[in-house]
Parts: sequence; structure tokens; C-alpha cells
Amino acid sequence: MSYKKIELQRSYRSSKDLGTIVEQFYNPVLAKTSVYKRAVGYFSSTSLSVAAKGVAELIKNGGKMKLIASPHLEEEDIKAIEEGTRYKEKVIEDSLIKEIELTEDIKKEERLNYLAWLIAEERLEIKVVVHKDLRNAGIYHEKIGIMESFDNEQIAFIGSSNETAGGLINNFESIDVFCSWKDNDKERVEDKQKHFDDLWNNANELLEVMDVSKALKSELIKYQSSHPPSKDEDHIKEEKGGPKIPDELKLRDYQKEAITSWFKNNGQGLLEMATGTGKTLTAITGVVKLYEHLGKLAFVITCPYQHLVEQWCEDLRWFGINPIVAYSHYKWEPELIEEITDFNSGITDHFCVIMTNATFQSARMQKSLERVNSPVVFIADEAHHLGTKNSLNKLFDSFHYRLALSATPHRWFDEQGTEQLIDYFGGKIVFQYGLKKAIGKHLTEYYYHPHIVTLEEKEYEDYLKITQQLVKYYVEDKELSQAEMETRETLLRRRAKVIQNASNKIEVLKNLMENRTESTHNIFYCGSGKTENQRSLELVTQLLGKDLGMRVHQFTAEEDQKQRKKLLDQFESGKLQGLVAIKCLDEGVDVPATQTAYIISSSTNPREFIQRRGRVLRRHKDKKFAEIHDFIVIPRGLNSVDEISPNLFNLERKMLQKELVRFNEFASLALNKNVAENKLLEIKRAYNLMDM
Repeated sequence: MSYKKIELQRSYRSSKDLGTIVEQFYNPVLAKTSVYKRAVGYFSSTSLSVAAKGVAELIKNGGKMKLIASPHLEEEDIKAIEEGTRYKEKVIEDSLIKEIELTEDIKKEERLNYLAWLIAEERLEIKVVVHKDLRNAGIYHEKIGIMESFDNEQIAFIGSSNETAGGLINNFESIDVFCSWKDNDKERVEDKQKHFDDLWNNANELLEVMDVSKALKSELIKYQSSHPPSKDEDHIKEEKGGPKIPDELKLRDYQKEAITSWFKNNGQGLLEMATGTGKTLTAITGVVKLYEHLGKLAFVITCPYQHLVEQWCEDLRWFGINPIVAYSHYKWEPELIEEITDFNSGITDHFCVIMTNATFQSARMQKSLERVNSPVVFIADEAHHLGTKNSLNKLFDSFHYRLALSATPHRWFDEQGTEQLIDYFGGKIVFQYGLKKAIGKHLTEYYYHPHIVTLEEKEYEDYLKITQQLVKYYVEDKELSQAEMETRETLLRRRAKVIQNASNKIEVLKNLMENRTESTHNIFYCGSGKTENQRSLELVTQLLGKDLGMRVHQFTAEEDQKQRKKLLDQFESGKLQGLVAIKCLDEGVDVPATQTAYIISSSTNPREFIQRRGRVLRRHKDKKFAEIHDFIVIPRGLNSVDEISPNLFNLERKMLQKELVRFNEFASLALNKNVAENKLLEIKRAYNLMDM
């Protein structure tokens, strides 16, 4: 039990190579300590969990701790003391309770268990120190530490760190160490001992030191568990549980193959799996297996949207993982710092944080994640969203294990972003399971119904005017300037809006729905533009709800998480017959009860229409097959195509080529493939697109 057996340094500093001050100094010294005396500016329960191994040994060996700490008094606290409305002792007691972070969180309860056992066993005495002049003298900010071994050796240390998680782990800190058995240090050790004893005995003319009240001790002892604090990590894991694959989970063969492929690529790779085929459960199973193999693992998960975060949380908890949720209103930072602290110092063998992409890229989150020691697994859901230049720059090279998930990993018109993203996640797509394989086995079969819509006269005039302006930007062998290319893109976007907002879509939808007003489980996808100063979303909602008397509701970014859940529950039960959306049902929202989708408006981005089809094809006990009604806009009646100029014909042909990509894709896997393809033959013949 001698300190002399420890290779003590004269000073310790935070070090990436050597580890934290806790690992270098606290743990080995506390394990041989009989009395630990500490006077600090601030104190929190996290400091005991940071040094958990050492403190556990101190308790086991019959050691004791004496702590002098300064409470953090708010302005209103000082004012209450000055005005005599509250007793000083009561104000300080309340402040100390607040600092110690009394909570019902299970992991923080374990930290408080250290305090409770030390107090209950009379191993810990706490006193608080404040300036006698609360208003003008500032705060007590001294940091003294004295440790006495069972062989009556003494170590004194001074330095920048407080007895908090931030002080011991997260900040860059240093301490100087003095040993009583070294001639040059002996006098300094005696000085520090005297300083501490004077404080403890309230013998300092500037400071007031007082005992902690019985009320505070009683409050702390409530957190004393049936077992004493243990340095045995397996014991802690057994008490708290941990990541575990549920016994009732039965993975499909292709999910097992996906996990195997990821492991073969050294725990890196992208899984390209169709919407509805169980990407999330596959991913969680894979990383839990990795945790079981390594024995220690931090889980860092990011999703593009809040609703995806919430859905992941449900699945994670099924696996025994209690994630820190980080986005918008959640106050995640203090909890995450504590979890990282415990993980880095070996107190815990895992933690999980899940966030939106926006939070992941924030400066606060980036700074927090920089502190995490390996091993870390980074999981990106709908990973294609991370292919932007800014997102790619935020990815951590230090995260060795990487798993990306997407039904549509290839970014539209962004080959470079796609390539860089795949490179980061191990250089390849390690597993593919597309709709063609899944439909009829793990996804519902479907019927596809394309509907042809023409522009009204005023819309056609706008369309024609824009198209005629575009003609000069498509002259063969003419190289366009940057300004001309930008003008062309602007004109193309304006023309696309005319097509997207074609008012005849509402009339076609009305004709479709007049005999379906009793139907349920319908999703209506609208455009974001306006027709006659009304949004398409509002026009569709008015038609279905007011004109046809159906029970429908909009599903947009304006609804919060609680409202969305309520809407989805009502949709599932049939209380709501339909949901009217723009993009909020594109990615990640589970609506397996959906029987019919009406794609009133769609972009030509393959990711969008592939995701939408996936929403409809999820299996449900009450669904034998699904139906998709798709609206295709052509600028004019097909009988007038022969009358237009060659340049105008070519431009319209290019536009329809893009539209027909979606129709061909949807028709190719439909139960009524031949019927759907025949309906498009007239368009293909008119515009010489028979090769599509």
C-alpha cells in the first residue's frame, strides 16, 4: 500500500498519448490511499465516477475522503441572504444539491451511489466554503489535494483542475505533485496540509467553512443502492444491462448476409437496401455484434430528420441501448460530456448519441465528438444526405468503424459527392438488396396506374414562351458561357414549375376520387408550388376534405413530433382516410398501412420517387397489395405534336424523357406491367421514345 511503488511524475498534463490525469495519476494513487483531502472551487458527482476505479479501491480498503467545495451561488441567492429572506445555510444547501445534479437518470444514480456509500459509511465528510463577503470577494477558487497512504506517506498536489468531469477529463489541465519522502518536497507537503487543516477547522479570516446539513446528507443517501460501488466493469454492466440482440429478433437471410459483408470489409461500408427491407434493424444488429466482439464501443448515429431520430430511438431501446438524443430543444450537451468522460476513463464500456445531421455538423457537437476515444462506430442513416462538400468536411477520420445506410446512395447530378461519400464509408457498397428482389417476398406487390394530364391554355402559353426562350441554349456545337448556362437553368426551373403546378391535376384527381370517398389508408403527394395563388397542398386538401367530404389531414413540417404521431395513429386505424404531404413522407416515416398512393407531383430525382414507392410497399397485415396512381403532365394534346417545329419538338422530347424514367421504373415491377406500359405507348410513339 506504499506510494513509492508507483512511478510518480513531478507533474501531469492532459495527453493524447498518455491519457487523462485520472488515468495517469488519480486511479493508481487513490487505490493506495487511506485519507483523501481535497479543497476545490467546484465539485460535482461526476468527479467520483471519473475516478471510479480508484474511489472503489479507496472504499474497499477502508479509506476516507474529506472534501471542501464552493457552491455556485446565483445573484438571487446572494440577494436572498442579504435581505434575510432565506437562511444562508439553506441557500447553500439548495445550491449544492443543484450542483450534485440529483436525478432519476439511472447512470447518474450510479454516480450518486458513490457519494451515498461514502457518506453512509462515514467515509466522506463534506464541508462548504464561501467568502464572508459574498458580494465583493468573488469565489473561492483554490485547488489543493492531499493523499495519505496506509504507510503514512503523503502526496500533495496543486493545479488547474476542479473536482469535476470537465476539470479532470474534458479541459486541458495540469497538476504539480509533491511527495513527503522527498527532501525537496517535504516542506511543501506540510504547507499544503496546514492550509487544508486551517480551512477544515474554519480558521481562515476571509472564508467561512460550514458543515453540510443533515438534510442534504439524507437526500444523498436516498441514492445508496444495495451494492457498494465496484471497479468491476462486468459487475456494473450486469447491474445496468447493455447492448444486446433481442431473443425474439429473427433476422432474414439477406440481413445476415449484409452484416457479414460489412464485417468482411473491416467494419466499414454502405448497405444499399430498399425502403422497407429492415435497414435499421440490420444496422443495429451489426454494431451490437461489433460491441460484443470488442467489449467496448461508442455508438454515434446521425439522421437527416427528427422523425427518423425518434424512430431509431425506439429500435435502439429494444436492443438495450438508451441513446442521448441531440437536436433542437433537447439539452444534450451536459449529458453527452458526462457519457464521453465515463467512456474515456473506462467507467463504462459504451454510450450512444443520436442526432440530426444539422446537430452533427454544429460546432458544439463537433467539439464534443472530438473528445471521444476509440473505438467508435459511426452510423449514417439516409447517408446520401452527407455527400455535400460541407457535410463531407465534418466527417471524423478518427471513427474507424463506419456504416452507411441508403436505398438510394447515388446523389443526383453529383458524381463527385457520391464517390467521396462511398470512399469515406470504406470505399464500396458492401451489400445491395433492391426492390426487384424484395417485392413479393418482403415487400407488398403493387398495381401501377399512370394518368396523363395536359396543360390548360394559359399554362400552355407560359410553357411555350419559356420553351421558345430555351431553344437558343440548345444549338448544336455551341459552347455556352457561364452566364448563359445559369440563364438556361433558371428557365428550366421555371418551366418545371409550370408542369409541376398544372391545374388539371386537380380535375384528374377529382374524377379518380369521386367513387373512392369511402376508401382509407391513402397518401397524396403534392408539389410545393402554387396554382391560382393557392398551394397545391391546400387545393388537394380542400378538394378531398371540403368538396368530397373525406377525413384527411396535411402532414408537413409544421406539425410537431407529438402531432405527427397522433396523425399516424389515426391513419393506421382508418380514422383518418388520407394524409396530404409534400416531402415529409418521403424518407423514414413508417406508414405500412398505406394501401394507395397518389403521386400528384414529383421531381425527376430518382431518389424521391424510389423513396415514395417504398413507403407504399411496406407489408401490413391488412394489405394484400398496394396501388400507385401517378400523374404525368404533357404540354399539349398528342394530336398536335406533328405541328410543332423540330427545335420545340426536341426540347419537349427531352423533358418527357426525364419524366418517363419514373414511369418505366414503376411499370417494370408492377403486377399490371403490360397494362401500365400500354398506356404510355401513345406518348412514346408521338415523341419517338419507343426505345425507352
